[in-house]
Amino acid sequence: MVWFFVIITIPLVAAAVFYWRWRCVIDAEVTEGAAIEWAHLQKTEPEFLAGISEEKFRKIYALVHTPRFPGYALAMITTFFVSLPVTFAVLALVLLGVQAVGVAPEPVDVANRLLLDGGKLMFFRSTPPEAALYYIRDLAGFYYFFGVLAVWLGIVAFFMRRFHRRRPGYLRDEIIRTRE
Repeated sequence: MVWFFVIITIPLVAAAVFYWRWRCVIDAEVTEGAAIEWAHLQKTEPEFLAGISEEKFRKIYALVHTPRFPGYALAMITTFFVSLPVTFAVLALVLLGVQAVGVAPEPVDVANRLLLDGGKLMFFRSTPPEAALYYIRDLAGFYYFFGVLAVWLGIVAFFMRRFHRRRPGYLRDEIIRTRE
């Protein structure tokens, strides 16, 4: 498991460095666009910009025109892999708790339920009854699979709600909202 995280960390660090470099380029382009737009609006609609400094306008322009999704995607992917050990630990603790209370059936009990009167398995008639134990132990993997899937869906839901809740409007709308 440690090697898995070492191998995953390398591309994540590379993606973070690439994102940082890309963000520097985008910030320079947005700053240039803000200066051009400020000059244009000062010339054509100076009364619209009354009460807003050029620095405040640049912040508003950057808020509206800077792409946000790549940062959220990188944060989501990083959160996926950072949450894996915690998710596995919580799932293991829940499973231990359920087994300690006696709610989870033992594989032998489930295997006995799969047997027909003739001693053959209900689903796989050509396999010996002992194979049911291995089959049922393999089903425990579904618990972990769906547990990790549920956590990851929760992470996606959290980041997408945050992404859409913080979505800025158009430049004019943001300028009006700032003035109010």
